Amino acid sequence: MFKQFGLPHWLLLYCILVPVAIFIGYLLATPTDFTSYALLSMLLFLLSFPLIVRWHYPFMLFAWNAWIIVFFLPGQPSLGVVMAAFSFCFAMLDRAMNKQTRFLHVRALAYPLIALAIVVAVTAKFTGGISGRALGAETWGAKRYLGVFGAILGYFAITARRIPAEKAFFYISLFVLGGVTAMVSDIVYAAGPSLYFLFVLFPATAASLQATTQDTMMRLNGLAFAALAGFEYVVMRFGIRGVLEWTKPWRLLSLLALMVVSLLGGYRSLVLILFFILVFQFAFEGLLRSRLFPFVLLFSLLAITFVIAFIQDMPLSVQRSLSFLPLEVDSMASQDAAGTAEWRLQMWRAVLPDVPRYLLLGKGFAFNGTDYMLTQEAMRQGYYNSYEDTLISGNYHHGILTLIIPFGIFGFLSFLWFCVAALGALYQNYRYGEEPLRLINTFLLAYFCARLVFYITLYGQFDLDLVLFTGTVGLSVALNGGVKTRETQASEEIVEVEEAVPA
Repeated sequence: MFKQFGLPHWLLLYCILVPVAIFIGYLLATPTDFTSYALLSMLLFLLSFPLIVRWHYPFMLFAWNAWIIVFFLPGQPSLGVVMAAFSFCFAMLDRAMNKQTRFLHVRALAYPLIALAIVVAVTAKFTGGISGRALGAETWGAKRYLGVFGAILGYFAITARRIPAEKAFFYISLFVLGGVTAMVSDIVYAAGPSLYFLFVLFPATAASLQATTQDTMMRLNGLAFAALAGFEYVVMRFGIRGVLEWTKPWRLLSLLALMVVSLLGGYRSLVLILFFILVFQFAFEGLLRSRLFPFVLLFSLLAITFVIAFIQDMPLSVQRSLSFLPLEVDSMASQDAAGTAEWRLQMWRAVLPDVPRYLLLGKGFAFNGTDYMLTQEAMRQGYYNSYEDTLISGNYHHGILTLIIPFGIFGFLSFLWFCVAALGALYQNYRYGEEPLRLINTFLLAYFCARLVFYITLYGQFDLDLVLFTGTVGLSVALNGGVKTRETQASEEIVEVEEAVPA
């Protein structure tokens, strides 16, 4: 039409772009309107769709551990779950259009995950279905189901392709450093109301401790978990041996600084996670019999001496993090930590008698929203114990309890099957993987072991921790092109020798 009237092509662009710009400006002018948020997000999504199609896989890896929510979807799911669904759909479409495309199929890992998905689906069917508060239903719990199915689907999305060796460190860096986004919520709250609109992307719950404890011990929840992600990156990138290299002291200083910052959250659990990662990483690097072991032992003793000498001068949040150790900490920190420990023990004593009741058919994640709200009101008035609402919601603050009560013995056995297969796959890739991936494979095995031990013994939430487990082993499969064995290692060495010998 424009050619017929002799009009230039740039006029067509203006006819499209100017109305779109006006519409976006109107949406930005009403940022408190949810409709504006939703329409603006959909518009930005459409404009960025070509980039998502091109870079969906690395974006999914970054979003996997990111503290970002998709606020305009029901239930506000995490960005990692949404990107896993997108990436899986794109992988299936690519597989349908290109017959040469193949998923990295590892039966030992796929079968237990499929079995677990079936157990979860059957349990949901017979315990109230999958519905949620965001859908206007009286029965809640859909978001937790979404977390489990998203974790399983995400494994297959991650293993849809092999990661090239030259991009290995870049991709795993995205995977690990996505957790740094946890600090954004703390920064937004500290900056004041002018930035509160960012809470639609970065969950405000991450800054809840900062808001409720700023007059007492100031616990920085988001900053602590961001430091944990940074700590994991340093261990993954350099290993314990590389961190202790005396010619590059900044590595050790960075690791120590990140460990100190992680204590600002006041979580004893973070201290134990750091300890478990270091122990497993140290062992799998084979340093127990090395010359570095006496040095590490001496350095640890000096660090403990320093902590004992200056523990009273440290922030209360740091003292709370270390309160489980036999140290003289501030009474406020010790009492607060002891109160939460006693709260958990009381809850576990109350819930343990229910375990036999749900062995064959689990309770599921569904619970009555009205009962939950009424229970919280009764707790505020002092009629119920402080853990009664947790008994209804099913967040029992222990990994095995959050698995065996919702999904019974069959869910527990399926998860156990997956863990055994995952440990076997991670160990084989650690043992027989290619030399350029040695540090990465060592870290993935150490990280999986550390989080699994912590999940089984101390604390866990099944729908959240399953994401960590499936993502870790899925990334190992994608980096190594499957599961390495002694035979594949020998065949690869033969191929390398043949390529090195001139014809």
